[in-house]
Order: sequence, then structure tokens, then C-alpha cells
Amino acid sequence: GKVVVCEDDPTIQKLIRAAFRGMKHELRIAGDGIEGLKLIDAERPDLIVTDVSMPNMDGFELGDAVRARPELRDVPLLYMTASVEKTAIEECYRHGATAYLGKPFGVAELRQRVGDLIHGSA
Repeated sequence: GKVVVCEDDPTIQKLIRAAFRGMKHELRIAGDGIEGLKLIDAERPDLIVTDVSMPNMDGFELGDAVRARPELRDVPLLYMTASVEKTAIEECYRHGATAYLGKPFGVAELRQRVGDLIHGSA
């Protein structure tokens, strides 16, 4: 499947690329929500992964924009957030999350979550 990841931190982008090595998914990475939304519209991905905290358009604004598009409403949306407080997690779900992943996370954890969401066992 196609996966679009929106993440502004180059170190985390490297970790994500490493996690996808050897997986059969086509990975596209955007540095912010505006670029991400353009990629999402162009690619029609099977999964969208987004950081919450990004410049220009944050993850919540991106999630709202994705969920406002009927053709994208059913695409799983995985939020990555450094805050695992209950209120932060609830905020992810208010903005269309299918699931969330707390930062920092490991390669194995990301691979598992991506596989679950794309194959519908989340």
C-alpha cells in the first residue's frame, strides 16, 4: 500500500525510512502539513501518518482537512505525538485519528502499527 508520512524532524524522518526498509509499502514523506496534504491528494494513500506538531499546518489541521474530503474519510490516520497524556490522545481522536503512536517509538513498533492499519487489524 501507499503511505504518506508528514513529519518535520529530519531525525524522525530517517527512523521512519529505516522502518519502511524491506516493507512492501510505497513511502512518501512530507516536511509539513501543507506539503503532506498535496501529497495525499495526489497519491490517494492507503495510510496517512502525521506528527501533531509541525510548522505551517499542524497534524490536527491536516487531519481535519483529510476527514473533510469524502474520498479520504475512510483512510486510516495515525498520529505521532510526544504527549501521551489522556487529553492529548483524546485530541487526536477528535481530529479523526484511527490510532496514535507515542514518541519516542521504535522501528518494530512503527512497522507493526503500519501493518495493522493497512491490513485492517488495528
